[in-house]
Amino acid sequence: MPPTSASTPAPRPPAPNASANHDERVFHDPGRLRLDRTPNKHCTFAYGPHFCLGAYLARAEIGAVLEGLRDLVEDMERTGPSKPVYSNFLSGLGSLPLALK
Repeated sequence: MPPTSASTPAPRPPAPNASANHDERVFHDPGRLRLDRTPNKHCTFAYGPHFCLGAYLARAEIGAVLEGLRDLVEDMERTGPSKPVYSNFLSGLGSLPLALK
């Protein structure tokens, strides 16, 4: 890190984005996937002037995928262990083997 002086503020450490949506004070049972969670002010698409321009398309796409799964799949069975994403910026699963029935 570069040296600081009275006129130069110290650099800030990066924000822990991977834990942003897992705050028990904000989200009841944050480790569980709940599609009906309300309110759901998670940090995925941000808020205010930093709101993601692709958020509407992403929501439409995931809505179509989930609707298709609901209509076409009666059950899902785990076929192997899940593998987490190892990142300082993201959290979640990189792999979740499932058999759709």
